[in-house]
Amino acid sequence: PSAPAVSVTPARLEFNPAGQALSTLFDDVYHSAGGALAQARHVFLGGNGLPQRWRKSPGGERFTIVETGFGMGLNFLATWAEFAADPDAMTRLHYVAVEQHPFSAADLASVHARWPELVSFSGELLAQWPMLVVGFHRLHLFGGRITLTLLFGDAAQLLPQLTARADAFYLDGFSPEKNPVIWSPPVCRELARLAAPGATLATWTVAGAVRSALTAAGFAVQKRAGFGTKRQMLAGHFAARAPQPSQQPEQQPIHQPVHTATQTSVSVIGAGLAGTFCAERLAARGWEVTLIDRHSGPGQEASGNPAGLLRPIVNKEDAVNARLSRPALGYALRHFNALAAQNPGLPWHLSGVLQLARDAAEAERFAAIVALHAMPVDWVRHVDAKEAAAIAGCAVRGAGWWMPTAGWAAPPALCAANINRPQTPVRRAFSANALRLARAGALWRVEGDQGVISEAAHVIVATAHDARALLPEAGLQLISVRGQLSFVPAGARNGSPRVPIDGDGVVAPLADGGFFLGATFQIDDTERALRIEDHRANLARAESLLPGFTAKIDAAMLGGRAGFRATTPDRMPIYGELLQQPGVHVAAGLGARGLLWAPLLAEHLASQLAGDPLPVARDLAATFGMRRFAARDARREMQ
Repeated sequence: PSAPAVSVTPARLEFNPAGQALSTLFDDVYHSAGGALAQARHVFLGGNGLPQRWRKSPGGERFTIVETGFGMGLNFLATWAEFAADPDAMTRLHYVAVEQHPFSAADLASVHARWPELVSFSGELLAQWPMLVVGFHRLHLFGGRITLTLLFGDAAQLLPQLTARADAFYLDGFSPEKNPVIWSPPVCRELARLAAPGATLATWTVAGAVRSALTAAGFAVQKRAGFGTKRQMLAGHFAARAPQPSQQPEQQPIHQPVHTATQTSVSVIGAGLAGTFCAERLAARGWEVTLIDRHSGPGQEASGNPAGLLRPIVNKEDAVNARLSRPALGYALRHFNALAAQNPGLPWHLSGVLQLARDAAEAERFAAIVALHAMPVDWVRHVDAKEAAAIAGCAVRGAGWWMPTAGWAAPPALCAANINRPQTPVRRAFSANALRLARAGALWRVEGDQGVISEAAHVIVATAHDARALLPEAGLQLISVRGQLSFVPAGARNGSPRVPIDGDGVVAPLADGGFFLGATFQIDDTERALRIEDHRANLARAESLLPGFTAKIDAAMLGGRAGFRATTPDRMPIYGELLQQPGVHVAAGLGARGLLWAPLLAEHLASQLAGDPLPVARDLAATFGMRRFAARDARREMQ
């Protein structure tokens, strides 16, 4: 059986005799002989009336550009430079670009070096350049004022998955004769679906088929003076909304709301990973955020474990959890690196993670999965027992997967770092036990045993399985799972692994030099006290992974921690607005993968509330939305 490749085929950097960057895949050049930056300024910025159109206006806080062909990124860099130099520009610029064959970071650095005036912008972009895997990738640049969302893969497949409202379009694929799909009627209809009222477009091509496809989709176009040797170019605006095919409610495109100061207020209940990431993402947008927790500080409940792993999910089916893990991992890495840059000593380590197969049969399956999906070696690669032992630096039970772009972190430290960022102030209401939600006119009131804790237009309930008590009518399908960790102190043994080891158990570092083992998985078990039998179970799993690791370790002498995670029947998180209570949102069900899911899903929820382009494909967003449970219940009733 075949399966879609996880990686994309990168572009190769070559030049023709005239010095123009050349695509051998499409047998076409990336820019005019007159110069890429001059072309970007004349055709795309000028053709869309920029920078005038992004200047501040009543109720305007963002401007969104959608580009069909990121290429070398020079249109983006030219736009960034213009935006950065404009003191009257709106607060935020969203730039969404699709690219089937992206360049590697090294090739982009080489080509960008030809334009020294862009060096600072290029350096910041390349420092965050994502891995070349299919899907959506979101980057925050220019102090958070510019958000770049890259869609790596086929535009005909990815544009229908985009939720956004575009104010301007840069139509910059290769020649219609060389790359007809990017100019096709289906792609033009997707552009119409994405168009905001008054959206404009510009492109260097005036081909009749392109004009016809755009006109049929609802755009009014006209020829203008072209650039360089091109006598004419095309510009236009969205004139009418073409009829759209029926869509599922979960997939309806968003409308960009115009918020008042009161409407951009939110109470976030729960200061674990889910809550602090949501608080930070909304505060970064200038929202008034109140973070509420019954404890005296962040990261005290399920997010209180001293360490956890961040790694991708890989499976043969490339199921939704694996597909979502790719943009989630990249976004988490970029966010953790940004936190670490502001917090020297933050316990976040891009160490890589070694996952060991249970036996020879599973090792063969591991190798087959990597080959089946053509995975990049810097994402996941199969290693035999000898190489696995060399990576670990100690004896291991056999072969497995090496995931170099993975690592471990201390969740409580991340929670604290999220709400301590100076540019994203968050009001704290700690030692306050939220007991009830009550409507108060246009606001939601959070009430505790001492009265009103906060009032805001929105509430995000991020209290793991305790969300059921605050939202009894929501019918949240959350399952409480007890997990006990065991702590091996530093110096307790020799021959310890150099990297975190995963499998049917975990052996991973602690910030103090020791290791944690675990974790148990006990559904609806409410015991908070540590149990020696659970320590023994963790030791047995560790010994299975690393033969000899637990020699002379006495279970009775181990410390540990028992925490209570919230998971769901389908093991996917729940993020979204309650159907029964508009303005009330849930961020829960992270299970044992809070480090992986929490950053991206917080950005997704914040984007929904703010009316920004969404960072997750529409089909994947449906897998963690609220409506999935109602849809499944309806299907069961029909059977």
